[in-house]
Amino acid sequence: MTKLSDPGIVIIGAGNVASYMAVSLHRAGHCIDMIYSRTLSNARRLAEKVSARWTSDFDKIDQDADVMIFALTDQAIIERVENMNFSKSLLVHTAGSLPMSIFSGHSEQYGVLYPLQTISKHRLAVLSDIPFCIEANHESALATLRSLARSIGSDVYNVSSEKRVYLHLAAVFACNFSNHMYALAERVAETAGLPFELFKPLIRETAEKAIDTGPLNSQTGPAVRNDMVVINKHLELLSFSPELRSIYHHLTSSIRMPGGHNKANKAEIMKLFKEELHKVKAFVFDVDGVFSDESLLLDPNGDLIRSMNIKDGYALQLAVRKGYPVAIITGGNSEAVRKRFNMLGVHDLYLKSSKKLDDFTDFCNKYKLEPENILYMGDDLPDYPVMKQAGFPTCPLDADPEIKNISVYVSDRKGGEGCVRDVIEQVLRAHGIWMDADAFIL
Repeated sequence: MTKLSDPGIVIIGAGNVASYMAVSLHRAGHCIDMIYSRTLSNARRLAEKVSARWTSDFDKIDQDADVMIFALTDQAIIERVENMNFSKSLLVHTAGSLPMSIFSGHSEQYGVLYPLQTISKHRLAVLSDIPFCIEANHESALATLRSLARSIGSDVYNVSSEKRVYLHLAAVFACNFSNHMYALAERVAETAGLPFELFKPLIRETAEKAIDTGPLNSQTGPAVRNDMVVINKHLELLSFSPELRSIYHHLTSSIRMPGGHNKANKAEIMKLFKEELHKVKAFVFDVDGVFSDESLLLDPNGDLIRSMNIKDGYALQLAVRKGYPVAIITGGNSEAVRKRFNMLGVHDLYLKSSKKLDDFTDFCNKYKLEPENILYMGDDLPDYPVMKQAGFPTCPLDADPEIKNISVYVSDRKGGEGCVRDVIEQVLRAHGIWMDADAFIL
């Protein structure tokens, strides 16, 4: 096969990014020697577009190829590289979150050719202004990657593996999460029988303003205006979907949080949860990861030692004095935990709980409470079933991601650092009794 220009290239993969790389490099005059894919039909389909050979047998790849571009998922790249040795080839991957060092020991030259763009096969024709982030272990390899990137992209940047992982994370927010917001907007519009086409000019203008003036300067909407009338109306409309209601809460709070757009204080943020706060009639808490941080120590007898926040204890005993039923549901069975909460006036203790939902139901029945009137704070997966039932599920700042996803409110404080005080204080403030005379009594 005659090369149009050096170097000769093998593409490992036949998906979206692989298709973009192969087609773009071929159009730029580079020789694509071979396409590899585990699925032979996919390899053949892409290879025919770029006049290349194809294979689904990794052992048949030309080991003398000048450049091998791995355009696979992160895990697939790791698996492929593990037992291979292509010492004569420049090994390159296109991933945003993998270091180039995964090729160390498998070739003398290696690097990264990362296109910062969302890529789909059916839109390859319009992708002509992609910025590339490159990195290599030798200057000669870096020069080769710079030449390849300039032939098919726009700007080329030298970006280290340490910085590229942050770039990839930021790209997920800018692209993947934004697109998901479009999907949710379409879902909301469909409830009123409205077509997604209505939003296309809005999406274009929003993106162009963010590019022209910066996202912070171009932010608009009820959260920035502190328009609680509109915000509460939106929350009422979202009653058909607790998931969307929770997302609306989190995003509105994020815009208004310190570091957001207008640096709202905590009192302003909690106005978003006015309805939920007023419904709370009782509290239920997990222990580890909520009252304590994630570290546990052993005393000389082998018993667990937990560090608990004094302000959490103050708020808890105040809630008890105000007449709120309070329960502790934990998988632990520590006598020290029992004594601590008994001292604070809490006697509904469900220790060594293997099925928290059963104990939660028992607590509800004991006080004739509806789940919708209970604030529950948990931090990890054993809390998940209960939090799906509680009316106001909350969690610490460092809770498990799955728990955060189902929480109506995520505290700005970590477990053991005042998150219990945070939620109790907000409920008592909403009920107008936080600064009553009882607050000054220990």
